[in-house]
Amino acid sequence: MKFHEDIIFKNNGQEYGQELIEIIKIEGKIVEVHQTEYSIIDPKMYKPDMVFELEDKIVILEFQSTYVDVDDKRRFRFYSALFDQIKNKSKKDIEVHVLSTVEAENTKCYKINPQASFPIYIHSLKDYDADEFLNTMNAKIANKSEFSEKELLLISLLCFMKSDKDIKLNILNSAVTITNIPNLDKEIGQFAKGVVLMLCDKFVEDESLNTTISNLVGGNMKIVEDYAQRVAQRKVDEKLEERNEEIVRNMDEKGVKREDIAILADVSLEFVEKTLSK
Repeated sequence: MKFHEDIIFKNNGQEYGQELIEIIKIEGKIVEVHQTEYSIIDPKMYKPDMVFELEDKIVILEFQSTYVDVDDKRRFRFYSALFDQIKNKSKKDIEVHVLSTVEAENTKCYKINPQASFPIYIHSLKDYDADEFLNTMNAKIANKSEFSEKELLLISLLCFMKSDKDIKLNILNSAVTITNIPNLDKEIGQFAKGVVLMLCDKFVEDESLNTTISNLVGGNMKIVEDYAQRVAQRKVDEKLEERNEEIVRNMDEKGVKREDIAILADVSLEFVEKTLSK
């Protein structure tokens, strides 16, 4: 299930994103959650995972399952430059933080030139043992105990903890566990499920397993389904508009009167005038 997570994190990101960055030990208070997809580039290649505006800086947060290499460094630097150009109205400093499944706490730098380098802050949750944590959470489910917001977010981040299991299996474990929690609070539950969906979309390439995980946590998320339908309809509308514009231009080249173009193409005269003025 491919989905656009921006709508989930935009709705609940300021409150629960704060919990998330505190878990990762990023200091500061979130004042805004920004959209992460920019239409001028291919979103599959250049799409930061999360962008938080704090009181004193912008934090681009990336989830990574491999060691940060030079290509990653270059990509992260591009994210910061792109955000700075398009969205950074406050002109705050921009930092890139990475939550890694494989690396320990560390700071790496992308050397832009001999006089300048761009730091990348790597975070780890290897202090947590995934199996022990999962056993504790399952015991709380069995005992019908209440879960804290921090625990719910940690469940969604299970794949970043110390474990002998494959990352994909731990994402599945996150999905199963969070689905088994009774009376899950709507807002924090939606945010935690959104994190699982994003990690699934990013790290689980097997189509069958991806579908299984997505159905577990996303099947009842009406907001995601509604958004997906709107996106699909928008694409249909855009293609239809492109087709109509082409028809209008072709008729204009043939010398057809603008009033007749509107009738023949079944569009408004306003649409005709707008198209031909481009």
